[in-house]
Amino acid sequence: MEQSSEKLLQNKPYRFLISAQFISNLGDWLSILAIFTLVGLKWNATPLEISLIVLSLAIPMTLLGPISGVFADRLERKYVMIASDIARGFVIMGLIFADQLWHIYTLLFLLGVCSSIFNPAKNGKLKEIVPNRHMQQAASISSLIENGTKIIGPALSGFLLLLWDIKIIFVIDSLSFFLSALLLFKVPVNHSKLLTSSTENKASQSFTEELKDGFLFIRSVPFIFYGTILMAVMMFVLQMADSQFVVLFRELKEVSSSLIGTVMAASGAGFIISGLLLSKIEVKKVVNSMIGGCFILGAGFGSIALLTYIQLPFPFVWASILACIGSLGAGFVFIPFQSTVMKETPSEMSGRTLGTIGSIMMFSSLTGPLAGGILGNYLGVVPLFLAAASGLCLISVIAFFLRKPFGKEKTKYVTESNKESQRAAEAQHS
Repeated sequence: MEQSSEKLLQNKPYRFLISAQFISNLGDWLSILAIFTLVGLKWNATPLEISLIVLSLAIPMTLLGPISGVFADRLERKYVMIASDIARGFVIMGLIFADQLWHIYTLLFLLGVCSSIFNPAKNGKLKEIVPNRHMQQAASISSLIENGTKIIGPALSGFLLLLWDIKIIFVIDSLSFFLSALLLFKVPVNHSKLLTSSTENKASQSFTEELKDGFLFIRSVPFIFYGTILMAVMMFVLQMADSQFVVLFRELKEVSSSLIGTVMAASGAGFIISGLLLSKIEVKKVVNSMIGGCFILGAGFGSIALLTYIQLPFPFVWASILACIGSLGAGFVFIPFQSTVMKETPSEMSGRTLGTIGSIMMFSSLTGPLAGGILGNYLGVVPLFLAAASGLCLISVIAFFLRKPFGKEKTKYVTESNKESQRAAEAQHS
């Protein structure tokens, strides 16, 4: 598998695509800390006003996933990504001149709109240029970048804020998107004859019909359909507790900002470790990986809540270890699911499929914290964590006994077009 990974990295179009993704994803997170610093510290925004920052960015990404996926399937994905990067570069540059909250909200909403189309196009292009035998490694590295930049971006932003003014951060972030666009020019255009004819046939289809086809495709593939339901429920339960980590640690006598930062870093490290492992080893039974990862995640969360309740000494040690183990389990849920979906989805359907799944996951990520906040007020934070942890373990047990439908991963939609896209990927790779 290590040799397979080396061959994947010898794929020049893949290297350009993944490098562009790294810079683009880093740009997604580079300005976040600067925006919160500007609005929270300099403008003295209220908690509600600060929460609207996240919503301004997340709402378009939640609502527009399926629609963006149609565009990603209709158009040449290389140019869709380039347009997304250039547009985001100019939007971020607009933050330099923002002096009122509504400016920030408007620009972040536009940023969310532009970002919503990048990932479906990126995943579709990944499908075009990477052979199926390397898809797990490619998806693992892509997921590693997505989650690693969530740690690197704010950390780098914090370091830069020590050196320069906030507006300089926005300039650097803007330039990062333009650099990503330049790298994407090196990614080849899809010249597959069959896919071209498929696109021409789609011209007779209405936008609504193509959108509907995306939902029908997800429904027609048992693994994708049931897997998406499992992922959405798991994400909802996970976010109920995950959003209350700071409140949970307030129960500790040894609580500090450095403890919270260390545990969050350990959590990110766990996901990165799982990404590295999955880029080297191949998961044979994806469903078992997802079920086991979900159980490990729940056990990690529950253990943190119990040890917090009994006030176990040295929380820096046990909380970091358990957070790392829990997020390691999460990696064995998300990454194999994503790579399998990419394998089983025809290239011409990948934008709509992954865009729709992304929107569902984002919706769970938004509603989970809201439910967690409400339940936390009534139950208390420790019972909330124990309930969420028990829920994750219960979900994994139920999924284990109902895992048979997941095994049917093939579909009539995986036709000659998918085979043709894979032959094109094999040709580019060789």
